[in-house]
Amino acid sequence: MRHNRRYPACGCIIIVIFFYSFCMADQDQPKSYHCITQFENGSINWSTGNIRAIGKASPENNTESSHASVPGSARADANCQIIDILKQIKINNALSVDAYASKNDIILAGMEKTARDAVISKLYYTSALAVEITIETSMFGGFLQLVLPEEIRQISKISPEIHKADIKMASENIYTGLIIDARGLGVEPVLNPLIISEQGHDIYSCVYISREFAVQNGVCKYLCSMEQAIRDERIGNHPLIFKGLRKEGKLNTAIVISMSDYRLLEKATERHTFLKECRIIIVKDQ
Repeated sequence: MRHNRRYPACGCIIIVIFFYSFCMADQDQPKSYHCITQFENGSINWSTGNIRAIGKASPENNTESSHASVPGSARADANCQIIDILKQIKINNALSVDAYASKNDIILAGMEKTARDAVISKLYYTSALAVEITIETSMFGGFLQLVLPEEIRQISKISPEIHKADIKMASENIYTGLIIDARGLGVEPVLNPLIISEQGHDIYSCVYISREFAVQNGVCKYLCSMEQAIRDERIGNHPLIFKGLRKEGKLNTAIVISMSDYRLLEKATERHTFLKECRIIIVKDQ
């Protein structure tokens, strides 16, 4: 005699969610040399551009409808958390995204869309059928297009005349990127850092950056290891490496390098290319 067995729907959901969470567990895991800002309910990985937020919800009572609404409530909470994290990001040390977007409905709507489009990387049920959900998105792309200063404009491509006889010499001596060693300065990551010389010359600012590259990959990359920075493909195989001397300016918004380093950079005509393409890494303390 065949017996029909009915399993509770929530049990099936838990099995599926457990399997999904297990599959996602090893994806985009932060490395020890990544620069991460932690929040109460999420984090920003400044080395990868990944933003992660956690939402939580519990059933209000023991009814089926109350249990069914919990995942949606947890997702809504996660969306709110990711918007809150986005607002706390600093464009520079003097300006947060929240302050910049407070009177701009387009930016606020864009941040809400960023939260809605975030993907679920983990969904966890407790024994009491409460739900904890983790969602992830990237600051690159649409979000940066919204919040990067308008002064960062598209720079037209320049194709200088190249002589064949100079190709071998150029390949051996051309600089391919810039690393700023800012360890010990207490640098906090921002979307649009400023680098200047001891005499106040702009080394890296809005006027040198092409918006296309800034939106796609960020104005710079932050790492917490010089060894990893030197190996990073972003700055190529022959980067300039400058030591940050101190922070300077209103609210310590600028990283200062020496005049000798500034003069070396000025002699490198290829700087226009790698600065435009945002091939910059700032190494900071863990």
